[in-house]
Amino acid sequence: MKVSIIELSYSCFNDCSYFLIWYEDENMKDRVYTSDGKAIVFHCENQARKKAGQLGFEAGETVFYDVERLFYWIETHSKEMDCDFLIDFWNMFSDIACSVGTELEPIKTRRIKRCYNKLFWGLNLPAVTPEDCEYEPVFTKRERKLIREIMRTGLEIFDKNYLCGDCNE
Repeated sequence: MKVSIIELSYSCFNDCSYFLIWYEDENMKDRVYTSDGKAIVFHCENQARKKAGQLGFEAGETVFYDVERLFYWIETHSKEMDCDFLIDFWNMFSDIACSVGTELEPIKTRRIKRCYNKLFWGLNLPAVTPEDCEYEPVFTKRERKLIREIMRTGLEIFDKNYLCGDCNE
């Protein structure tokens, strides 16, 4: 079973990080570890790994998410569209939302799908990008605003739906 530790770094808040256990469930759906409908976060990586072991998981890599950079991108209305960075957050927020029983995008519109697809194709993955080609997506102001709203929603879902696990180290 695929299991990773996610580090959400909030360096703008006293260099705080939260660690979550991310795994693929029996239906091959990406989830974070929850209890009572809340995502369980740990204040240290070792405690998250220890809990993963208690759950029967062998945690692999730790995946870093720079939340401060995301805040900055949202609040400055930057035109920079780092597809890797944004799609990683979009996917992670979607996994958290699903894990706690909600949806990141409750109404999936064509505009939302188009934004996600532009980010995806902007990754230029070798398996889907023709050789010697590169896709440079161009996002409209409206699309950038929509992606910012989705990122804000993801942050709000996380903020309202987490509980701290024990960290006695």
